[in-house]
Amino acid sequence: MINIIKQKAEAIVMQKLTDYALIFLIFTAVLFYAYFVNATVRTLTVLEKTKVETQSLSVKVSEMESKRLSIENNVSTEKALAAGFVEVNNPTFIMRSSNKVTLSLKTD
Repeated sequence: MINIIKQKAEAIVMQKLTDYALIFLIFTAVLFYAYFVNATVRTLTVLEKTKVETQSLSVKVSEMESKRLSIENNVSTEKALAAGFVEVNNPTFIMRSSNKVTLSLKTD
C-alpha cells in the first residue's frame, strides 16, 4: 500500500504541469503579498496625514472659539447703541400656556 502511494506521489511530482502550477501559485502568492503590503503602507500613510490634519484643525477651531468668546465678552450696551441697535421698551413674547396646546401672540 505504501509503495503504491509513493509511486503515485512520484508520478505527480515528476509531471511538468505540476511543476509549472506550483511555480505559478508561488509567483501569484508573492505578487499578492507585495500588493497587500503596498496597500497597507499607503493606508497607514494616509491615516497619519489625516491624524495630523485633524489635530491642526482642532487647534484652529479652538483658537477661533477663543476669539469669538473674547469678542462676545467685549460687547457692551454703548457699543451696541453705537452700532445702531435700539433698546426695546415694551417687548412682546410668545409664550406657551400650560392650558393651551398652541402658541399665540398676545397683542392686547
